This record gives sequence, C-alpha cells and structure tokens, in this order.
Amino acid sequence: MKTLCFAFLFMFSFLAFAQEKELTWMVGSVKRRAILVNQQTGERLWPAVIVLHGGNGSAENQRRRTGFDELAKKENFTVVYAEGTSWRPGMHAWNTGYLLRRQVGEADDIGYLDSLIDILIKEHRIDPKNVFMTGGSNGAMMTFVYAINRADRLAGIAPVVGAMFSLDKKPSRPVPILMINGKLDNEIPIEGGMSRNPLVRRGQHAPYKSLDETISFWVSVNHSEELPTVQTSGSLIIKKFSKKENGVETISVVDSSGGHGWPGTESRRDNNVPIQSFKGAEKVWEFFKSQLRN
Repeated sequence: MKTLCFAFLFMFSFLAFAQEKELTWMVGSVKRRAILVNQQTGERLWPAVIVLHGGNGSAENQRRRTGFDELAKKENFTVVYAEGTSWRPGMHAWNTGYLLRRQVGEADDIGYLDSLIDILIKEHRIDPKNVFMTGGSNGAMMTFVYAINRADRLAGIAPVVGAMFSLDKKPSRPVPILMINGKLDNEIPIEGGMSRNPLVRRGQHAPYKSLDETISFWVSVNHSEELPTVQTSGSLIIKKFSKKENGVETISVVDSSGGHGWPGTESRRDNNVPIQSFKGAEKVWEFFKSQLRN
C-alpha cells in the first residue's frame, strides 16, 4: 500500500511539474524569468498566450488574478506569465519608454520578450504561428509596444485597460487586436491625457493617446473597414472593424460601468471597480481562438 501511495505521489508530482515550470535565462547581463503553465507533451505544437502584469505586479500576481490556468488546460494552449523589472520587493514594471522611467531604467523588455518567444518555440513545443500576447495596464502598454516593434512574431494581441503614448511608429504588418477598456477608468482614462491618479501621473512622462486615436491608428495599419459594426449589450459597447483585403480585424470593447483593473476581479482601490460584465481571460481567449492560424 505504501509503495502504491509513493508511486501515486511521484506520478502526481511529475505531472504537476510537467504542467508548470519557472523559466529563467539571461538577457544581456540581467537574469530574467517567467512562469509557464500547461506545456504540450505530445507531438502537436500548441498556441501560447503570453500574459503581462501591470505596473506594480509580478508573474505570480497576474497568474492569480487572471484565471488563465484553468482555461489553458480546458482549451489546450500554453499560458506564460512574463515578468518585468523589479523596482520594489514583489513589484515589477515594463519599459514602455514613457512610464516609470526611474524604476525600470534601460531594461531591454523587447529583447526579453524576443528571447522568451525563442525559448518557447525551441524548448516548449509552441507553434511560432500562434503566439499571442495580452496584458493589463502597464502590461497592456508593453503589449502595444512589442506588437509595433515585432508584429511578425505575434498572431494577435489584446491590451486590457491600457493606452499608447505615441502613434509615430507603425508595425511592419497588420496585427489582429482586441482592446478592452472601462469608461470609468481614472488611471488610464479613455479620453487620453494624464492619469487622474496622482501616483501614476508622477511616473508618467507623456500623455496617453485617447482610445479613439488608438482605434483609428490600428484600423489604419490593420487595413480594417473604417466603419464598424456596433453591438450594445448591457454596459458593453463592442465595435468590430472587419478586415479588408490583406487586412485583419480590429475590435474595441468598452464597459460603461468599468474602471481600472483586470476584468472580473475585485476592486483594489476606492471608487475604482474593474469591469464586472465578463472575465478577462475568457474574453481574451475567445478573440485569440478566432485568430488561430492553421
């Protein structure tokens, strides 16, 4: 009986290890890390969803809050929780060029994400045609930045409660995009400009572009139809800009009752309730699933 129990525990530990791994590697002279969950163990290559935390988060924190683990196991994809530069114990941020400059310094986050994708493809059976990226807040900003600089590496992106700082540079090719925002977001207001949160505003080195400007930018670079189909469902306003020839889809989802934070989670600040009309991971994967390349 003891032998059977030991064998069971060994098998359980092996399966748990196969399902979850901490990845560590060097980017230049800096040690970086990420957490991989639900690796494919068969022959077929799997899609990967890379998830970026917000400006005071971590890979573990984003993993707990988003709910991607169970969805990945159910839908057969690998989820990877990336991690930015540590600027305080347990807190990390991304180098977008315009936010938290003192905290992140000259961190090479494009190089970090490049090498992360390389590792996933070479060592963890990820399909290079089906690498997706999403992130919340500062992670959404980094998702925008990476997509503009490395459009050829991504099959689609979903920035959540984020914004762009510059519209000067365009991606090398269209990138399917789902943008999720809360109309009541006072940290990254959809009207653009400076954050209404004094703490965020102090670390902000340029005004946010408005959501309307950002949508227009992506509709143009994605060769999407200029006029969207508009669907209203409860507090949600969904604008879908269909793809034209040689183009891809651009979608904006705005919740009129939503504030700042990952959709479906509890509020962590007074007078700021994240979107509650859906769960962020489910909405993001629904979009990514529609963009899978066979």
